[in-house]
Amino acid sequence: MNRTLIAIPFGLICGALIGSMAGGLWLAWHLGQDLNTANPFVLLTEFPGFRAAQTDPWRFAYSIALAGSVALGLVALVISFGHKLTQYGQAHFQSRREMRRNQLLQPVGRGLVFGKLYRFGWLGRLLLSGRFISAEYDKFPHCLVVAPTRAGKGVGYVNPNVLMFPGSVVVLDVKGEIFEATSRHRVSMGDEVFRFSPFDFAHSSHRYNPLERVARVMHPAERYTELAKIADYFLTVSEKGNAGDFLSEGRQLFVAAGLLAIERGRPTLGEINRILFGQGASQGAYAAHALEVKHPNAAETFRKFSAYDGKVLSSHASVLGGAGMALWNNPAVDFATSGNDFSFSDLRRRPMAVYLVVNADSIETLAPLIRLVFGELIATLRATMPDPEREPWPVKMVLDEFDQLGRMKIVVQALKQLAGHGARVSIITQSIPGLENIYSKEERLSIESACGMKLYLAANDKMTANEISELLGKTTRLSISDSYAPDKGGLLRRSISRRNEERPLLSPDEITKLDRNQVILIPERQHPILAQRIVYYEDPSFQKIMAAQTGPLPYPSASHREIGALSEQVQALMTQVTALSKVRLIEYQSDRASDAPASVRPPHDSSCPSSAGGRDEVSNPPDHRQAIADATEDLKKTQSVNSSAEDSAPNASPVSPAKTEAARRKMARMEARIGS
Repeated sequence: MNRTLIAIPFGLICGALIGSMAGGLWLAWHLGQDLNTANPFVLLTEFPGFRAAQTDPWRFAYSIALAGSVALGLVALVISFGHKLTQYGQAHFQSRREMRRNQLLQPVGRGLVFGKLYRFGWLGRLLLSGRFISAEYDKFPHCLVVAPTRAGKGVGYVNPNVLMFPGSVVVLDVKGEIFEATSRHRVSMGDEVFRFSPFDFAHSSHRYNPLERVARVMHPAERYTELAKIADYFLTVSEKGNAGDFLSEGRQLFVAAGLLAIERGRPTLGEINRILFGQGASQGAYAAHALEVKHPNAAETFRKFSAYDGKVLSSHASVLGGAGMALWNNPAVDFATSGNDFSFSDLRRRPMAVYLVVNADSIETLAPLIRLVFGELIATLRATMPDPEREPWPVKMVLDEFDQLGRMKIVVQALKQLAGHGARVSIITQSIPGLENIYSKEERLSIESACGMKLYLAANDKMTANEISELLGKTTRLSISDSYAPDKGGLLRRSISRRNEERPLLSPDEITKLDRNQVILIPERQHPILAQRIVYYEDPSFQKIMAAQTGPLPYPSASHREIGALSEQVQALMTQVTALSKVRLIEYQSDRASDAPASVRPPHDSSCPSSAGGRDEVSNPPDHRQAIADATEDLKKTQSVNSSAEDSAPNASPVSPAKTEAARRKMARMEARIGS
């Protein structure tokens, strides 16, 4: 159809010109003029007026012009139909004009950058005279980046966008390279920078307590629900069958332990771990917890577990530990989640940069904690719609090595809604098979459909290449075949045939052989783009930013390490005192019961230290828990002073060594008292 629409006007115009020349020459001959000097376009240049044109010889001359136009128009129509080839797909890579029309060539700083265009090929790359492919932040809120190891996703996508994003950023930083490349610039932009790195023993870590938000919830049913969500975020098993059944009950036990930890005033995952496993997964321990906890659902859960035999309890403990809770046996993880140095509820109120730094060989170990942190981040953002006046800052989430974190159901569920809550998500994975190893095909397709921009770098596996080829679409290409065959006389005759063929815009084989510096972009509801990978530190736009990054990196201060060591000592003392107080209280009650006359001895239930009945507050022997609480309060005050000093002078040394030393001396006295 397109070919016919072009051929008919072309034939009519050409026929009109030829017919006008023929008619003009006939008119000159008819009027007796010399044909060598006559104007062949007299019908166009010397129009005699409508009345004269309707009389001979003008009428006949114009009839010749009209006949020529119609004749050539019909010839063009016949030719267009006679040689028309079947058309198939129309997929193609966008031209610069199309990208400009689709608003994909925005200035740097107006939106995310995905690739680069060079006008003069290798010469343009040499002269760095190119334009960034960049769309405004709201055009493609979420992006999926598929790139194998060492393909350049850091220098080509992550670092430039973390440097330029005008809001808060939360980045999963494998190896810490993103922190080193961008954190000082984020400080210069006015961000508060936090580095959450539990296994960095050289620089310590800022702390984040996922239970702090839940502890502030006052409604018992809502608190129970929020703890159940947290259990769902990070407690997962890869095995099917019995492990899944045990984990379902294990999550109930986690919720019950969380409620008890909050009631004790120690709402941390480390405390939950101590409640679950500190005294062993035994019937007696769970029975004691059932008597201690006030929440009826938690008490019922503990009573149910106290009725299981030891083998079943051991299986539950094994599954729950393997699902993620065993991570909190590590004192570094316990400390990193023991308090809050930052809150996700502040991300939209003021600009912040939070880096979750892990080594590549620690991703699998820390995966439960990472799932929990990002699950809490998403839950916090989804809890309320952003207030344009109080919460003007958007939030950028970068999930690197997404396929190594385990299944994150909340990401699949929330991805399409997060843009409305002010969040922009970049998911980075090494391959499509890596995603399908964790998520079902339907979940993987849901993630892909929620990402308005898909970016592919150096695909090197068959499944990823096949998917890219399918997403690029089909195109129509002309195929010409040349053959020779003998005629009746034995002479070779040449035969040429033409036909249109449907083929992929790029085949899987062509995709795997692309230059490693080329990037394939597939924007939502647009034709794909073949561009060059960004190397941000070679680009003049980013070289100025990199040159301005001077001074030390914003690591957590040294006081965090001291506070961490003191917190571990306090926790150990609290565990000792709790156990010692129970033993001494039981001995004390036994002595009272044996000394008292039988007629006045209290019933066993009312005298039991764990009984829900009236406890003899006056007769209980003094314990050291108040001293522990005082020491803990001193540590909190010490941390508060240090934090205030760091806020006012980020590079200054801690201003409270005396208070830290005082807290340490008080703990030494407590140890002596406990020993006596």
